[in-house]
Amino acid sequence: MKRDKNEQETLQEFTYFIESEQIVPGDHLDGAVLNMVRKELRPALWKVYGKLTLVEATAGLLTLTICPQFGFGFGQHNQFLHALHSSTPPAVFYLLCGLFFVIFGATLGGLILNQAEIRTVGRSRYFYFAVYSVLAFLILLALGTEAFVISSLVWILGALLGNILGFEAAIRLRQVTS
Repeated sequence: MKRDKNEQETLQEFTYFIESEQIVPGDHLDGAVLNMVRKELRPALWKVYGKLTLVEATAGLLTLTICPQFGFGFGQHNQFLHALHSSTPPAVFYLLCGLFFVIFGATLGGLILNQAEIRTVGRSRYFYFAVYSVLAFLILLALGTEAFVISSLVWILGALLGNILGFEAAIRLRQVTS
């Protein structure tokens, strides 16, 4: 009985809504809605890159906890990491180190950014990844990591590859699952 009464009230309210006079929103409201939609579909590039940088820097700091160069975290006296470093050619080691340092952050960035943000960065993300990789290398150098030799410049290439691979893999994964 109560259900019938609720359905009847809902039907009456709907009928009143349909029969009521149409109200046209003003130009100010139309403009406000259009601006809101525009901001949602095309977020500011600096905000998107700020978000991506925050994610990548946080993940990069987390990866430092297992790298032996800085003497903190889990990599401090890790025999495996030291053996890997001493047995691998320097160029290969630095390439893998750069790749490892950024791939986690780039993957998270690709998962955290929404579709509109990914569209906003477009192809400029490759330039961003290159700049981020060089700056990360310079910051690590300034922090006093182990003595970098010319072969350590390959670290930048590894970081660039890690950024591209991680970010693109995350985007593809999102496309497959949605």
